[in-house]
Amino acid sequence: MSQARILVVDDERGIRALCTDVLSRAGYQVDSVDTAAGAAVAVAKQRYQLILCDINLPDGDGVSLLPKLLAGDPSPTVLLITAYPSIDTAVRGMKQGARDYLGKPFSPDELRMVVARALAEDELRKQHSELKRSLAYGTMIGASAAMQQLRSTIDRVAASDAAVLITGESGTGKELVARAIHFAGRRASGPFVPVNCGALVGNLLDSELFGHVRGAFTGADSSKRGLFVVADGGTIMLDEIGELPLELQPKLLRTLQEGEVKAVGATNATIVNTRIIAATNRDLAAGAAAGTFREDLYYRLAVVTIEVPPLRQRRDDIPLLVRHFADAAAQRAERGRFEITDRAMQELTNRAWRGNVRELKNIVERAAIMARSDVLDSNDFAAPPLSANAAPASTDLGLVPLDELERNHILRVLEHCHGQKSKAALMLGINRTTLWKKLRLYGIDDSLEPSPSES
Repeated sequence: MSQARILVVDDERGIRALCTDVLSRAGYQVDSVDTAAGAAVAVAKQRYQLILCDINLPDGDGVSLLPKLLAGDPSPTVLLITAYPSIDTAVRGMKQGARDYLGKPFSPDELRMVVARALAEDELRKQHSELKRSLAYGTMIGASAAMQQLRSTIDRVAASDAAVLITGESGTGKELVARAIHFAGRRASGPFVPVNCGALVGNLLDSELFGHVRGAFTGADSSKRGLFVVADGGTIMLDEIGELPLELQPKLLRTLQEGEVKAVGATNATIVNTRIIAATNRDLAAGAAAGTFREDLYYRLAVVTIEVPPLRQRRDDIPLLVRHFADAAAQRAERGRFEITDRAMQELTNRAWRGNVRELKNIVERAAIMARSDVLDSNDFAAPPLSANAAPASTDLGLVPLDELERNHILRVLEHCHGQKSKAALMLGINRTTLWKKLRLYGIDDSLEPSPSES
């Protein structure tokens, strides 16, 4: 960082001359002043990466001057210059924001080393901050006002450990928001553990979340750590929290209140330091009023609520998303970049997108896979038929493949059940976990959204 600008604040002409000479020879740009008032004027006019400031100045002291020196954005690194009797004051200054101190007398080599180390540490912090932001927002594509507001909210929420409830329609990217909160915060070095509460039922979900001890139930041949313990020091995301059975809600409430998890069959609880982020596409407040979701748990989860906007409220982002998904698909297929016609882009921008970003991604990836050329037009982005009344694709013999028969039958049952997965699973004669897997397999997870009344 040889072009860093440095300010030297010291009333001793010899110290100022030494610092200016040594640091200028090292490639830095150096200014110097001899008073606290001069330093205040200098930092108001010029941004400095590093400031060397003597503790004892004729019109004040370096520690009292720290708030003014550190007021920039980003704040400069401040190194205090002190004589031996002022070491305690220097330590007090470090507690107020100074990075380090340099004791008088110091040699040119010592000066160069301390300054270079401080600037190198700043560069590492900057790179770490940029990496965290890249991890947090790298896949959150969009420049619309709604997305800018969402990122601003995430920045504020990430700095705390408060429970967060993320709401929004299916396919809007609620897990991406949860990941952004995790990686933008101080828990970024800890684990991020997503759990789909709708994919497991009863004892399976209890064991998955809280763990179990050996012999707790038939088949429990060994003990298992729950995901709350796995996520200790990090974040657990409870997706589809509205699917959490009522009998498990008191256990989650205790974890939120006391930081305790109790494995199935255990006699003692384990203390964990796990941040909880929940997500849902349902109205949990209405569920609490109807008695299908505990009211006290709802309020504990919704300390901070973030609503992810549907795609129809951020149409300006659709071209960016289409371009991103098309480029990613081309890279995976190891082929050239796709060109997308203006007509196709306009048609995609105006489409309803009931399945939001996930539906858009699936459509673009399907178009890329099926493309006969490197130019994608409107017909390439035709949505696959999802209606139960759609005529199934047939073979030359008039026969329908078994998987397509099953897919259409599931769609028909879901439509009959108004999207209620639990009711549809019962009618199909399978459990909800199996239904979930089939929805994923056939790419119809969001073709029919669950009714708010589904339990």
